[in-house]
This record gives sequence, structure tokens and C-alpha cells, in this order.
Amino acid sequence: MTPSADTPSDPPDNDELAAQLDELEATLTDLRSELRSEEQRGPPQPPRLSELLRFTEQYTIPTLIAILEATVRSLELLRRTLRLADPERAASEESAAVRGRLDEAGSEAGRQLADALTELRTALSDADLPENAESRDLITDARELTGEIEARLRDAEQTVNDQWDRERDRKSTRKRQSNAAEANDGVMIDVSDGGDDSDDSSRSPADDGNNADDDTPSVDVDAELESIKDELDEAEQAIDDAERDETPDNSTEDDDTDE
Repeated sequence: MTPSADTPSDPPDNDELAAQLDELEATLTDLRSELRSEEQRGPPQPPRLSELLRFTEQYTIPTLIAILEATVRSLELLRRTLRLADPERAASEESAAVRGRLDEAGSEAGRQLADALTELRTALSDADLPENAESRDLITDARELTGEIEARLRDAEQTVNDQWDRERDRKSTRKRQSNAAEANDGVMIDVSDGGDDSDDSSRSPADDGNNADDDTPSVDVDAELESIKDELDEAEQAIDDAERDETPDNSTEDDDTDE
């Protein structure tokens, strides 16, 4: 007679099965507890404001800064590449920047000189003419000289401004002519005869204008300023001499009064 499976002949199998059942029961119990805890917690909550700010500070802002810095570096690299591709334009921009700095320095020097002349003229206007004829003549000459220097300074400034205006007009004319030449590149004119006359007629008005501009005398601003400075120094020296000449006369008059 064959023994049944429940007989005590297989106790190890029963023990193993019982252990597995116990483990399954423990797992199911843990799963039920977890499900109940999730039901008690309810649906997921959105992040709090403090958590959102912390995440923004630690991750979002640094990432944006890095992206912007990379974009700026890329744009600078692109600008350098474009300048290398067009060296003539880069040189023109550099010369324009240098010229702008020179113009600014010259304008500042001119303003300082004009202010000094204004102060000198005010001092001379407010000063009383001395009784000594020589001193009075020197102060009068200094006043007139100051006015002449101011007039020359204004004329020099106007001349420089006119020169810059002509330079800008010449550049504008060249640009328009260049654009017109590019627009007429497809037009071909065949001139078979004419010799020197054709050469003369081929000269554009722009060339004549350029020659006229080249013949225009340029103004040496530094020389003008140096000349004005020398005249100012002479005027101040004349005033100082007049004051020194007047001082002994006053002391002599005091001595006569005491006697």
C-alpha cells in the first residue's frame, strides 16, 4: 500500500511549504498596510513654495546663466568671424572709433580753452581801470586780445566742423556712386573711338569733387590752439606787468601823503 502525501514520511516538504505560506502572508500583510497608508495620505500634493524656490536657486538660475554665457561667447565668435571675412569694414570701424576718440579729446580741449577765456574776460571786465595810463592801456589791450582770441577760436571750430561735414558728404557721395555702379553692372557701353576725349569723359564728377576736396587746405587745429595759448600767455604777462608797474606808483603816492 502506497503511503499518502500527508503521511509523516515527507516532513521536510511540508515545512518548506509552510515557510513559503508564512512568507506570502507577511508579504500580503505588508502590501495591504502600504495600500491603506496610501489611501490615508490621499492624492499627491504639489511642491511647496520653499521647495520650488530652492530648486530654482540651485538648478534653474545657474543653468540659465550658463546658457546665456555660452550664447554670448558664440555671438562674439561669430562677430570675429564676420570681421575676418570683411577686413576692410573692420579697419573702417576701427579708424572711425579712433577718430571719434580724437574728436572727443579735441572738443574737450576746446571747451576748456573757451572756459578759460570766458573767465579771463569776466575778470578783465570786472576789473577797474587803474589811474596809471600805461597799466590802463595794457588792460584794455588784454580785453581786446581776449575777444580776438575767442573770435579766432570760434572760427577755427566752425572750420573744423565744416571740414567734417564735407568729409561726411564726400563719403555719402561715394556710397551712392558705389550703389549706382553695382546697380548698373549689367550695362555694357562699347566706345570704339574718341582717344583722349573718351578718357576725359570717362572721368566721373566724383573724381573732380575728390580733387577739389584734396585741394582744400586743411586746418591744423593743434597749431591754432598753440597760437591761441601763446597769445593768452602774452595777455596774462602784460596784465602781470601792469600790476607790478602800478604797485610802486601807489607806494610813492603814500609817501607823498605822509610828508
